[in-house]
Amino acid sequence: MKSEKQTTRFAPAERSAAEEIAKDAAQFEKEDFFARLMDFLPLVVLILDKNRQLVFANKPLLEMLGLENLACVLGQRPGEVLQCIHAREFEAGCGTTEFCRYCGAVNAILKSQAGDQAVEECRIMIKGSMSDEALDLRVWATPFVHHRETFTCFAAVNIADEKQKHFLERIFLHDIMNTANALKGFSELIREGDLDGDMEKELMQRISFLSDRIIEEINAHRLLIAAEQNELAVTKKDLDSLLFLSGLYDSYNRANMLNNRKLKLDDASQSVKFTSDETLLSRVVGNMIKNAIEASVPGEEVTLGCYKKDDHIHFWVHNPTYMPENIRLQVFNRSFSTKGAGRGLGTYSMKYLTGKYLKGHISFVSKEEAGTTFTAVYPLAI
Repeated sequence: MKSEKQTTRFAPAERSAAEEIAKDAAQFEKEDFFARLMDFLPLVVLILDKNRQLVFANKPLLEMLGLENLACVLGQRPGEVLQCIHAREFEAGCGTTEFCRYCGAVNAILKSQAGDQAVEECRIMIKGSMSDEALDLRVWATPFVHHRETFTCFAAVNIADEKQKHFLERIFLHDIMNTANALKGFSELIREGDLDGDMEKELMQRISFLSDRIIEEINAHRLLIAAEQNELAVTKKDLDSLLFLSGLYDSYNRANMLNNRKLKLDDASQSVKFTSDETLLSRVVGNMIKNAIEASVPGEEVTLGCYKKDDHIHFWVHNPTYMPENIRLQVFNRSFSTKGAGRGLGTYSMKYLTGKYLKGHISFVSKEEAGTTFTAVYPLAI
């Protein structure tokens, strides 16, 4: 039976017939030594056919998924097995969406099918019981021939701890160290004296700003760790959308925050009563504002606003900069950043806190002629 021709936006969409999957699965199951050897391996290993579909896997996969046998996942692709949020977005499934163009797992498998061994990192968002969860994986894909047919041996290991370590090193050994050195320099200038009143006042303001920045970096990471470990408690508070947004506007509408950008609070912003966690909401919307400022160039204007629609409160932030495809399709992935390795928890934390704790959702639209707008939507009461 021939594979059905389907539309794809990246990797081939064709799938193997059910009888082909069953035949290949039976062949691997009969290889007793091979099966036992696979089960001894400490990492998840999948055997994929020519259409990237699972025909065999080891016990670590079953244990991770809480399954007794492979029957319910045979014929699925890796993203479908792991319940990647994008695997169900397009009819043809895992590997065929525009998001898959930047997926390390799909690209490693395609390289394997071209005859090469491949090692890639894969950032994936999966459907959790309460909200979407992030996985950071290192994957290996190797081609091999079995009964005159070519398959891919696909292995994956969770590298979340490694990513966490790199992030902490980046924050504490680079970003915070740079800020601490600047603090030390300004402090020494004041200690040495010979400053007029205005200069001393300016240096004190810079010291205060840099101190706040260090505290902000530490608190942001501590908050995300608590959130991912389910140790975060939501504190409900009655809020006014316009007063809340005005407070954030005042916090960011300062010369040392804007660096020659402009910040505007939209005149049409509405005053809406709602209930939420002010600290978490400030973290999310504040990150939206901060990212918009960083994405803009000097002289450009960032605009923010809020309005009520269908029993929900909408907060939006717009900047004039267009986001290219490779960034758009990965922007909410954990560890992805345009700022270099070890960064990238800002946009991920926005989506994670919004979905899991504030019961809302966040999205964005980016067009060359109009720029980029992020919108966070929340119920009027959690």
